[in-house]
Amino acid sequence: MFRRKKKSEGPELSREEMEELVDENMRVAEKQAKAGNVAGMEMSLEIGLQYAQKIGRSFDSREIGKIKLMGYERGEKVMQERTATLKNEGKMREAQNAARLASAYGSEATLLRNTLS
Repeated sequence: MFRRKKKSEGPELSREEMEELVDENMRVAEKQAKAGNVAGMEMSLEIGLQYAQKIGRSFDSREIGKIKLMGYERGEKVMQERTATLKNEGKMREAQNAARLASAYGSEATLLRNTLS
């Protein structure tokens, strides 16, 4: 039987480095949300929250919800525009995928809006 090698975690980060990582990832998450890049926003939030937990730092769930709401609302618009562009280029399959993402982002935005109200 084969055993998996453990992933080397690399050097431990200091508390100050983790604080910087949290702050930077939260800034990046907001920037990505403003741009409508949902995947980038979610990834940055996940990393930021993971390190925040390690150092005992917490965030207001409403603050995180507002960032996500902005990201999903703008992401929906970005994907709608992308859908139109792809249709004009005759790329129907890609346009369908973009339209599905736009719809999913819109649904998520609605859920977040209802949760935050």
